[in-house]
Amino acid sequence: MKIRRPRMDIENKILIPFVCISLATVICFCAILYFTEYRVKVAAERENASTLIGYIQADLELEDYRQDPKKLLTKYRNHYTGDSLFIYDEQGELLLGKPGVDAEDLEVLAQATDPQLGWEISYRLDKSALRERFIEEQKYMILAAVAMLVIIVQASVLIAHNISDPIRRLSEVCQSVSESPEQEELDMEEYLGKADEVGQLARAFARMMESIRTYTGELIRVKTLNESIVENLPFGVVAYDQEGKAFCVNASASAMLGRQEERDEQGRTLEMLLGQIMRREDVLPDPAHLTEPTGKSRDYEFGVWQLREPDGSRWGVLCTIDDITYKKRMEERSSEEEKLAYTGKLAADVAHEIRNPLAGIRAGIQVVSRKLTQERDQKLCEGMVREVDRVNLLIENLLNLSRRRESQKTTVSLNALFDELQLLYFKVAENKGIAFTAQVEGSLWLYADEGELRQVLINLINNAVKAMPDGGQLEIRAEKEPEGVCLTVTDTGVGMGPEKLEQVLHGAGTGGLGLSIVRRLLGENGGQLSMESGRGEGTRARIAFPGKGGEA
Repeated sequence: MKIRRPRMDIENKILIPFVCISLATVICFCAILYFTEYRVKVAAERENASTLIGYIQADLELEDYRQDPKKLLTKYRNHYTGDSLFIYDEQGELLLGKPGVDAEDLEVLAQATDPQLGWEISYRLDKSALRERFIEEQKYMILAAVAMLVIIVQASVLIAHNISDPIRRLSEVCQSVSESPEQEELDMEEYLGKADEVGQLARAFARMMESIRTYTGELIRVKTLNESIVENLPFGVVAYDQEGKAFCVNASASAMLGRQEERDEQGRTLEMLLGQIMRREDVLPDPAHLTEPTGKSRDYEFGVWQLREPDGSRWGVLCTIDDITYKKRMEERSSEEEKLAYTGKLAADVAHEIRNPLAGIRAGIQVVSRKLTQERDQKLCEGMVREVDRVNLLIENLLNLSRRRESQKTTVSLNALFDELQLLYFKVAENKGIAFTAQVEGSLWLYADEGELRQVLINLINNAVKAMPDGGQLEIRAEKEPEGVCLTVTDTGVGMGPEKLEQVLHGAGTGGLGLSIVRRLLGENGGQLSMESGRGEGTRARIAFPGKGGEA
């Protein structure tokens, strides 16, 4: 188990050792002084003891005191004021000394025995009393030592503060910079002007912070630029780490992955496909075709790149998602236009060779039919004439595909155009049992090529007439909308199912060829074609011209 040491600030780290050393010095000085003075006093007492006992022994040698020892005792009782001298007789009774004091507890400094009188003379010292006297005598010295210790502590605090304050301030500045790197000003003006090491350190730190701030600003600018570039790329970018977790998803990828309703033929979403590519680590993933429940579809292409460290080790994968729906539609459209161009060229080459024989065949069948008497033979000839007319119409459509000219756009009055079409098709519709109407809301105009616009409406009307062999209702209508002008051609014919409608819109069959011409002419005039149809429910063709017309 790791033991955590208590943390101290730098001021305490300077102050505590300094105070401890100073305190130890004062204590050592006091201890040396105490023991030295104490030993001096003990030595002095020992010398006094030897001198005093010597005096007593000298007095005992005198005849006068030898004859009357009590006179000696009286002398010393009157002249000796201390309490360390003790004289005992040969029976051990105290003759001289402070009564009530247990001499056994005192230390003997000097001792002598008089063999004639049998006295025991001893000088005993009470060391505890000596210490008390010593402390009493040295109290001023002790006070001086305490005062010196206080002064040392105060000086230590001041020195520690002066040394640690710049370092602590520098630490606070570093902490502040780490918490708020964007701050511009540093509170170090007090130290920047100093000529000592603290000033040098402050100036070096200020220069370092300026360099770091400049470098950080450049990094932030580059980072922001890179993020802006990645975020605004027209294709999706998803970056994965080593564990397969996405850590970078730009706006395009987020929008694509959010389309959970889009699925491929196996029911997989775009996110599932991307995860499968990651697991298999495909280098060249296959494109994906996803469809919404409404029928709208999108096509995607994927790219996979390994992200590697400078030493070559892999740390992630970068995937790109490109929505190629528009590109694919343009390729299909280009292919279709190439097909139409080839068809037009072929039509231009063979149309004249075919139309002349067809005209001869039609005329011959009509001549022969007048000479036939049986109704069955006449109906057969009429059917042959209709088939020849259908082939002739197909050739006419092919010729229209091959004719390309510059559109001559002018302001076309839709009211006049609709009146013309009504006069043109009124009798044809009546003969086929079709109720034909042409309506314009108010007085509308359209900026387009009048001949091409007329051709568009004629093709749509012809298709509608063919779809009503047993009669019905045919209506062409022009309306003003907020975005522009809308033309509609509506019939109550046999209609088409979804598959047939899709084939017709993409140019399959003769009707589809006519619609191909319609789409080409509308594209040159800024129109948009859409159709709605159902089996037995008729067909409605809608042509929108956004921003191309309005009220007269």
